[in-house]
Amino acid sequence: MWQGHNNILANIKAELRNIIIGAIDKAKEDGSLKIENLPDFPVQKPDQPEYGDLSTSLALMLAKEAKMAPRKIAGTIIDCIDDNKLIQKIEIAGPGFINFFLTDDWLHDLLKTIHDKKEKYGESDVAKGQKAQVEFVSANPVGPLNVVSARAASVGDSIANLLKAIGYEVERESYINDAGGQVNTFARSLEARYRQIMGDDVEFPEDGYHGAYIKELAQELIDDFDCELHQKSEEERLGFFREEGLQRMIQGQKDDLSNFRVVFDVWASEKSVRDSGKVNHVIQYLKDNGYTYSWEGAVWFKSTLFCDDRDRPAIKSNGDVTYIVPDWAYHLDKSQRGFDKVIDLWGPDHHGYINRMQAGMQALGLSPEWLEILIVQQVNLLSKGQAVRMSKRAGQFVTLKQLVDELTEKVGHEFAVDVARFFFQMRSTSSHLDFDMDLAIQQAEANPVFYIQYAHARICSIFRQAEEQGIDRCNSNDVNLGLMSTLEERELMKKLSEFPDTIQDSALDREPHRIARYLQDLASTFHSFYNKCRVLDADNMDMTKARMFLVSCVQITLKNGLSLLGISAPTSM
Repeated sequence: MWQGHNNILANIKAELRNIIIGAIDKAKEDGSLKIENLPDFPVQKPDQPEYGDLSTSLALMLAKEAKMAPRKIAGTIIDCIDDNKLIQKIEIAGPGFINFFLTDDWLHDLLKTIHDKKEKYGESDVAKGQKAQVEFVSANPVGPLNVVSARAASVGDSIANLLKAIGYEVERESYINDAGGQVNTFARSLEARYRQIMGDDVEFPEDGYHGAYIKELAQELIDDFDCELHQKSEEERLGFFREEGLQRMIQGQKDDLSNFRVVFDVWASEKSVRDSGKVNHVIQYLKDNGYTYSWEGAVWFKSTLFCDDRDRPAIKSNGDVTYIVPDWAYHLDKSQRGFDKVIDLWGPDHHGYINRMQAGMQALGLSPEWLEILIVQQVNLLSKGQAVRMSKRAGQFVTLKQLVDELTEKVGHEFAVDVARFFFQMRSTSSHLDFDMDLAIQQAEANPVFYIQYAHARICSIFRQAEEQGIDRCNSNDVNLGLMSTLEERELMKKLSEFPDTIQDSALDREPHRIARYLQDLASTFHSFYNKCRVLDADNMDMTKARMFLVSCVQITLKNGLSLLGISAPTSM
C-alpha cells in the first residue's frame, strides 16, 4: 500500500484525514450533522497504546457549532465511515475522542520501506532546491574554545545535518572576529608575557587575557622566532604577535573542532570584511536611504523604524564604526552568495544584539524571515557535583580540548566525543545545560548515550549470533511479517514510523534535542521488546526471520539518528 514512501506515518495520517472529511461531508448531506465550516483538526498518536494507533479530537471541536454532545458527533462521524482496509476498528473514548485501530499492513509496509531506504530512511525533500547557511561557533580567536562554544559546535553541526536531511543544500560557516579591540588586547597580553619570560620587570595589562595559554603561546613564539623577536621594536612585536598569535589560535580552534567531528566549509574573516570596503558600502546605503542621522558627533541608525526599542549608533564620534556594522556587511555578503535561509547561533551574551541585527537586515532590503538567530545558552560543567567557573580573562575556564581529553582518559576518545556531543544536545538551545561529568563517564544504563549505543551494539550481536548459527538475513519477499502481533512488536514498529516526522520537525524548528529524545525512546522500546520477545529461535525459524527483519530496521534507524547528531553507532560494547 505505502511501500516506497519514506514517511508512511504522514501518508497514513493524510489518508485518515481524508476518510474523516469524507464522513463529515456525508453526514452534512444526510442532515445528521449541521456545520458550515470544518476546522483544521489533528490526527495524532494517542498517549496510550490502548487508545489505538491514531486519534482525533474533531468531535469536541465541532460541538459548539453543531450544538451536539461530542460523543454523539463522534458516533455520527463513525457511522458515515465506509469499510476501509486501513481501519480495523474505531472506538469513542472519554468526552468524544475518536480512536482508530489500524490493520498491521501499514506497519509491514513501513519495515519494507526502512529496509529499502537504509541510510536514507527518515529523509525528505520538503526543502529541495533551497540553499541554507548555518553559522556557528564564531568565537573570538583570542583564546581556546570553551564548553559554550563546544555546545554551539554540537548543535550547529546537527542543525546542518537535519537541514540536509529535509532537502536543503547546506553550507557550514564560522566567522573569525579577527579585528577590533579584543585583538589588540590579545597582542598586548602576548607582548607582556614575552617580556616577562625574557626577564623584564613589566606589569601585565589589567584588561589582558590571563589564561595560561597566553604564556604557553608566548613561549612557543619565542622558541620559533627568538632571533627575529629580539630585533623587532615593541610596535613591530605587537604587530607580529597580533598576526602570528591569531593564526596559531585559529589553527588550534580548527584542530579542536576537527577532533570534535566539526568541519566548516567556510571560515569567514571580520578583517577581510572590513578590508573589502563592504562596511563603507553599508554605511553609505543607510545614509542614502535616509536611515541615519547625526547627533553629538556620531552617526545613528534609525533602528526604531524596524521594531527595535531604540536607535543605535553606527559610527562613533571618533570615526570608528560600531560593533554591529561589520556584521551587517558580513550578512549582506551572505545574501549576495545566494542563500535562501541563514541561521546564526550566538552565545548567551549576544541576546541584546538580535533586534539591531534584524533591523539592519531589513534596512538593507532583506525580509525578517531570511535571517534566523538562535541563542545557545550557558553550560554549567559539573564535576563531583560542583560547578566549574569559566572566565576567559581570569583564565579560569574549561576548554573544549580539556573536556574531551579528560573524558578520553576515562572512556576513550571515540566515546568521549560521542558523549560530549550528545550531552550538549540533550536540552533545547534556549535552556541552560548542566553537563554532568560523573554521568558522562558511566558506561551503564543511566548514561543515555551508552543506553542508545548499546541497543545498536546488541542488534549487531544478534546478527553475529545468527551468522554463527547459519541463519541468513532475509529480504522482504522471504519473511512473513504478519507473524508479529505482540504489543511489544507493534509498539516498536510504531516507534520506527515516527522517525521521518521527528527529523522534519527537528529540522524546521532547529531542535536537534528532539532527535536525542527520540533515540532514547526508541532504545527503550527496543530493550523492552528484546526482553519480552526472543529473536533467534531455532524451533520457530519463520518468527526468527520476521523478528530479525524488524530489528534490522531498528538498527538502521538508530544509526541514522545517531549520525544526525554526529555520534557513532558501535557494533560492540
